[in-house]
Amino acid sequence: MNYKKRPMRTAWVLAGALLITGCGGADGGNDSSPQQGPSTPSNDPVVSSDTETFRKQDPIDRYSFANGCYTLEAGGNYLSADPQSGQYATTRDAAQATAFRLRPTRLGAYLMMSGYQRNSGEVGRFDLLGISDPAGEFLDEAGNFIGEISYLVAGLGDTTNLVLDPVAPLGDALRSIGESLEFTGDQLGDTTVNPSLAMVSSPSDLAVWQLQRLGDEQRYTLASDVTGLMLATTDDGLALVSPSVIDESGAFALREAKGCDHYPEAELNAEILDSKGPAIYLKEVERFRQVKGIDKDDVFGFVDTHSHISAYEFIGGRVNYGAPFHRFGVTHALHDCEAVHGPWGATGFVELATSGIGLHDTQGWPTFNDWPRYNSLQHHQSYYRWMERAHLAGMKILVNHLVHNEILCRINPQKQNDCDPMESILLQIQRMYEMQDYIDAQHGGPGKGWFQIVTSPAQARDVIDDGKLAVVLGIEMSKVFKCGEFLGVAECTREDIVERLDQFYQLGVRNIFPVHKFDNAFGGHLPDLSTGIGIGPILYAGNLLETGHPVEFEECPESVEYTGGEPDQNADLQPFGLFDQLLYQMDYLGERFPETPEEMAALDPRRGTDQLCNRRGLSDLGDFLIKELVRRKMMIETDHISRKAAARILEITRPLDYPVINSHGGWGGTEALRDRIAAQGGITASFGGTREDWVRKLTRDGNRPRHEDLKVGPFGGAGFASDVNGIAQLASNPGTAEDEAGLYPFTSIDGRVRFDVQRTGDREFSLYDGRGVAHYGLYPDQIEDMIRNSDADPEQIDDAINQLFTSAEAYLRMWERIENAPL
Repeated sequence: MNYKKRPMRTAWVLAGALLITGCGGADGGNDSSPQQGPSTPSNDPVVSSDTETFRKQDPIDRYSFANGCYTLEAGGNYLSADPQSGQYATTRDAAQATAFRLRPTRLGAYLMMSGYQRNSGEVGRFDLLGISDPAGEFLDEAGNFIGEISYLVAGLGDTTNLVLDPVAPLGDALRSIGESLEFTGDQLGDTTVNPSLAMVSSPSDLAVWQLQRLGDEQRYTLASDVTGLMLATTDDGLALVSPSVIDESGAFALREAKGCDHYPEAELNAEILDSKGPAIYLKEVERFRQVKGIDKDDVFGFVDTHSHISAYEFIGGRVNYGAPFHRFGVTHALHDCEAVHGPWGATGFVELATSGIGLHDTQGWPTFNDWPRYNSLQHHQSYYRWMERAHLAGMKILVNHLVHNEILCRINPQKQNDCDPMESILLQIQRMYEMQDYIDAQHGGPGKGWFQIVTSPAQARDVIDDGKLAVVLGIEMSKVFKCGEFLGVAECTREDIVERLDQFYQLGVRNIFPVHKFDNAFGGHLPDLSTGIGIGPILYAGNLLETGHPVEFEECPESVEYTGGEPDQNADLQPFGLFDQLLYQMDYLGERFPETPEEMAALDPRRGTDQLCNRRGLSDLGDFLIKELVRRKMMIETDHISRKAAARILEITRPLDYPVINSHGGWGGTEALRDRIAAQGGITASFGGTREDWVRKLTRDGNRPRHEDLKVGPFGGAGFASDVNGIAQLASNPGTAEDEAGLYPFTSIDGRVRFDVQRTGDREFSLYDGRGVAHYGLYPDQIEDMIRNSDADPEQIDDAINQLFTSAEAYLRMWERIENAPL
């Protein structure tokens, strides 16, 4: 079913090949004396305490006005606002002109805000230059209502199909009805009846204006994003006119002003202390200056090897509430989860099944009374400003895995997106390029934002050298390239694999999981051994639905690991002994339901992988896929794949000196397998943790056996996996109010950024209020808490920090070895 298919824009299709240019953009917070356009560029760096990261200003263009404060004049008339009457007018008196905050909604498009007021607990009221269209807005609401019904009906059609097809046509009928309702809702929602200029109180598409430069002059036109009509001034006021009749009355000069209210946004609560900005290279940081074996161009910082910032669109797009960005900012991106989870979260079934918070206050901005928190798995935790805070603390590389599961999507009746695996991943890719463009817009133009998608290690080094975050796109889904299997029969061909792999490669994907939660045409999966009645049994049942067969178990090898050359590696698999397999299934399912709470608490979620292994290894198509990935020099993830298949991947890649990746802890199988990955030059990373537990993880991963040539000086480098938004908890924290008093403010590892308690709206997010790492912006705090409050030996803590902040360089070197591997 095709839910809300969006056109793929040329800008993001080509974005994978972008060469990243220098930092820049107009300052979003500080106002200056009136003059034409942004202030004259200076050779001195601009440093701000909160609203902006370190950057230099560039020449003026239509993007440079981002977040600045300006008056607007055309034909001798200035725009003015009268909040009492709720109208905008014109004046010939420059002293009576109203200053507007220009907030980008995308590259070259702006909200024009003349005021913003908010009381505690309230979303706030905006004064925005926009278009009032009461009849059209009524139709838009009607369209939205019909759209909600269409999502439900079509979703029920998918679920019915899953259960009844091919016996009954009911699912297809429901799905067709849903698609028809969706079309009707879209038509109503797009209807504009009688537009007129007005002061509007909340952001919407009717308040978005496209800014275009007129010739070589510093004059600009403003066109309504909805109607295409242009703003013009007269002595009698403002007007909307056709582009064909625009004259000097619609040619605006933007002059810097003072007194604008700030657009509401999550705070960074970070002050850059050094005029050069945060450290880029290890040699810039005191603790690494005298370390032997570290070169001057070795990158300082850490890598998050496994995240899901685009997961708000997975499993149908109505499971994970919130978004990493929104064209209208935090008030819309993190507003109120009732839209997805229902009143008090009562209909958020996936949230209730996977999280620990139960019924909850659904309001987000500005109170955030109940979410986000470390264990609220279906509330978005990676809003872009929170991630920017982590970037200021030293995050240099982020790997975002585009994630999907078709069976879980089809089972879930609450959805608005297509369940087709290819369509879901394509939509998430589109969202990531839109996010890059949005952050670019906030910082003054294409390539100027701190979030940049990269497709090679050389490009990543250029981006990092420019003070930005290098973002790598990967894919983690059970039916990658739509290559499932049913009763052992593959659902794709080699030609399909090559075509789909090339498509994703052209869109910038460089990292692939061959297998995720279910068996597929490439091989067997690592059984999910989550405890209790939660996600483990659900996925076990999902594998049965997807493949037509249960997991085929065998006893794991004792005291040794699979070699990768087992004789039945690519043989057609048949259950070996019906009675034996039945016992294995009972053993597996029995362990999912411990008899007592104590047994449940003591059970390691992956303990079963030491005794029961998936009998399926890497298939012939799996062999083919690995060789095609190697031919394209793409990164190969071995997590979630059966131990037998992982060993086979290592056997294929070892003679080529081709590293592979274990990006998130025990999902890479046994410690013996993870040691083999490290020895082959690959990356092993564990989940972010708390205090001495995190120290243990970082030192273990950083000190795995590897040749000296594979180290950054004496350090192996150990990043971490946030797995943010991936139906996985972030780190908790056992701290108290006393710990909080001793933590803030603190200084980053490089000594160049001072952090205070992070604030979003009315909420101050602390590690110590029971929420732990509630969102991504608290990783800097968690690192500092590990240093100050861990019970580990000081030498171990010091080693953990060294391993963490050499992990970005270790990751880049691993990627460079992949690119240099012989074919």
